Order: sequence, then C-alpha cells, then structure tokens
Amino acid sequence: MRKNRAGKEKNGFKMFILDDDRNILDALSANFRTKGYEVETQENPLTALEQLKNGHYDILILDFIMSPICGDEVVARLRKFDNRIYVIMLTGHKELAPPLNTIRELEIQGYCEKSSRYDQLELLVESCVKCIRHINTIYRYQDGLSSILDAIPHLHQMVPVDELCGQVLKELKALVQTGDGFVWVKPDGVLTDPGNAELPADIYRGAGSYDKPFFEFENEDFPVIVEHVRKSMAEQRIIFHNGVLLVPLLGKREIILGVMGAKTGTAPDTTLEALLSVYAEQVSTALHNTLLKMLLNANNKRLSGMNKRLMDSYMQTVEALRLLVDAKDIYTRGHSDRVSYYAVKLAERLEYDAEFVKRVRVAGLLHDIGKIGVSDAVLSKPERLSEEEFREIKKHPGMGANILSCMEMFSNTGEIVCAHHERYDGTGYPRKLKGEEIPPEARIIAIADAFDAMMSDRHYRKKLSFAAAVSQLEEGKGAQFDGHYVDVFLEVLKDYDTINEQLRWTYDENKGRNENYGAEEYL
Repeated sequence: MRKNRAGKEKNGFKMFILDDDRNILDALSANFRTKGYEVETQENPLTALEQLKNGHYDILILDFIMSPICGDEVVARLRKFDNRIYVIMLTGHKELAPPLNTIRELEIQGYCEKSSRYDQLELLVESCVKCIRHINTIYRYQDGLSSILDAIPHLHQMVPVDELCGQVLKELKALVQTGDGFVWVKPDGVLTDPGNAELPADIYRGAGSYDKPFFEFENEDFPVIVEHVRKSMAEQRIIFHNGVLLVPLLGKREIILGVMGAKTGTAPDTTLEALLSVYAEQVSTALHNTLLKMLLNANNKRLSGMNKRLMDSYMQTVEALRLLVDAKDIYTRGHSDRVSYYAVKLAERLEYDAEFVKRVRVAGLLHDIGKIGVSDAVLSKPERLSEEEFREIKKHPGMGANILSCMEMFSNTGEIVCAHHERYDGTGYPRKLKGEEIPPEARIIAIADAFDAMMSDRHYRKKLSFAAAVSQLEEGKGAQFDGHYVDVFLEVLKDYDTINEQLRWTYDENKGRNENYGAEEYL
C-alpha cells in the first residue's frame, strides 16, 4: 500500500463513499481518512442521493451493483443537480461492468475493480484531486469574473465618490473573502483642485478593523503600511506584506488614484491576483470618470453662475435702453413693455420655439430705441407731421438697428428692430420689404405695435375702442400685416380683459417692472 505522507492532516477534500456492503465502506473510509480526506459513507443509494443533494462533496466513490438502484442510475440522478462532483465507480464483477458509453455520458471520471489493495483506486483519486484543483481554479476565476461583471454596471452609474467607494469595498471583501478592508482615493490625481468639485483631499471607506474615520486610519494604520503603499503605487503592482494586501488604483496616463487594502491570512495566489487586477482596472476607470464628471459639474456650476451674471447684465442693459425710450417720450411710457408682452403671446400661440420667443421679447422692448435719435419737437408735436418731419421719424427703425449693432449681445435684434415698420404689401419702411422677406419676428412686432398704439392715448389723438382696433387689424390683413398672424392674434385677444389686467402696471406713471415679468421671464 502507498505510504501516507500527509498522515491524518486534513487535505481540504470531501469524499462520499456509497456501497451496500458495510465491510467495504468501513475499509475504504478508514483508508482515505488516513490520507487526510473528510469521508462520509452510506449503504442506501436513495438516502445517499438526498445527502449528496444537501451537501457539498468533491469525490464520489460508489459501487455499480446495488439495490434498490444500481450505481449508473445513482449517477444519472446525481447529474441532474451536480455536474461538478468527480465520480469513481467500483465493481466486484468484471463481467458486469457498465458500458463505456454509459461511463462517458454520465461523465464518470474513473472506473476500477474492487480489490484488497487500493493502489489503483488511490491513483484514480489522486488524479481526480489534481483535476479538481485545476477545475476549482477555473471555477473560482469564472465566479470571480462573474461577480466583477455583475458589479461593473453599479460602478459606472456616476454615483457620488463616497458611495462608489462603498460599492468597491463591498466587492473587494467578497473577492478576498475578508471582513477587514479599505478603499482610499486621492482626487488630486485627477483634479488639480478638489475643493472646486467640493471634494475632500482624501476619500476613505473602511470595514472591520479599518472601519474608522480617516484621521484615525492615517494616524494608526497608515504609518505601519506607508512604505508598502508607496511601493505598490510606485511599482504599480499588487503587494502583500505582513498580512495586508495592497492593490493600487491607476488612472489614465499612469495617474495614481488611490489604493485598495485588505487583511488576509495568506498571500494571494495567481488567481486572486488576476481577479484583483481586473477589478482594480474597472474601479480605476469608474473613479476616473466619476471624478471628471464631478469636475465638469463644478465647472458647469461656475459657468452657470457666470452666465446668470451675464444675463442679468444683459437684461439690465435692455432695461436701461427701454427707459431711455420712455424718458424720451412721456406719452409712450409702457408702450414697449406692452408691445413685448403682446408679441410674446402671439409668438407662443404660433408655437415658435423658446429662442424665437426670447428674440421677440427683447426686440419688442427695444423696437423704438431709434427714437432717441429723433428730435423731441417731432416726437412731441401735437399736430400732423410735415413730410420732412415724417421722413425724420421714419429713420428711427434704421437708427435703432445701428445702435443695437454696436453691442454684440444684441446682434440678432437689430434686423428685427429695423423691419418692424415694414408692411406685408411692400409699402413700408425703411427698405420696402415684402411678405416673407420681412423677418417673422418683425411681422409679429408690427401687429403688437400697431394694436397697442391704437389702444393708447397719444398727444395727437385719443385711443380707439377695442372693437375699432380689432377692425383696423382686420382691414390691414395682407396689406399692412401678415394675415395669418392677425388671425392668430385675434384669438389671443379673446382673453383681452385678463391681458389688460396683467398690463395695468404699465400705465402707472411711477411704475417699476412687474415682478412677474422680470429678467427671468425675458430669458
């Protein structure tokens, strides 16, 4: 018999022996226990199947001829719930050996005759053990990769870095099979100023003996492992020292993002090192992307603040120019606000997009800005204008466009202001544009401007009635105005009482801008 070198020390393999002969069971179990195997035995095949189903075993040794079912039937049923266990079949009758096809189909790894000597059986068992070690390595690698693959979608959900570190720590503990681990991230590897992204200089999560605030880890644990942490990062490889496993986290262009650590009783084998390398690469990518996203969000936040300040400045400029026009002609105070309001209502009813509506809103406020270049005597004259005076006042759209063209922020407004006195039939001014040649924003403002002018008192006439103003719009369809736009505007005016109430503030001599129609509304 082969000499037992391992003695009774457990070798980590669990064996199940099934035979309806108790003497054979006792002899086999005694032999393999001395080889270091953990052995369980059973005489009844049906009871054995229940035990096999409820437990974990590496090797099954069983007799072929048994009652109430034979060994091949036992294996056939076994394979329905366990394809990993290695099977060695014994027989005391050579002539009653199972067919070769049966052995192949049932994936029976070994077959031998019963004997008082166990040399052949031991060789088969040792061969199975070697295969089991190899296959367990493969299964472990597969299981580890599956676990990593399951974790990857969670890693790339762009959650906060602290939460991401918690997910990383959970998977690290599962891979290393330990309760003591930590993840330490240094954002300054990616972010030159972590404070801009509202991040601390060190992001730390620990579990087990490492479950403590970072300053305690820094004072208690870090001094012990500092040299090996630096070595792991510098050499960009996994290091095991004094029971602590260190895995560097490397970003793009060899940027050091941080380190993962875990306490483990033994040095990692090649399988665990390979799994940790794969996992560390995924973690590093997720961390790198998350940190960059946080930097982008922080920059966007700053840009949004700057943009808001620019927009506030923009609207303050709009307001200042509008007040210039109001100051020029006391009789038209509030006119620009109302024109802008009507124009926006019409543009929205026509279902133009937000950018179009914004252009209409601002152009409505500034449509008469050119009047600051017209003589006060002409603007305030109570009698009918002379031909020369009318030629002067007809210059205000062009002058308005010239004024606005000097400011980049109003580059898309000047053309609209210039065209707001053009007529649909081509008889307007200053360029006698016709039909679709007139920008749609200007066609909208022309209607709003005319309607408010008719509904307001001027120094040379009293305002018209609502019915008369509507009649004038109807008469101007296709001549002065875009007919379709007029029809839609008349639909807007069906709610005129509500509109007039909302515009009441524009008739107040001491008015300020309506709080519900401020800078944000314009934008």
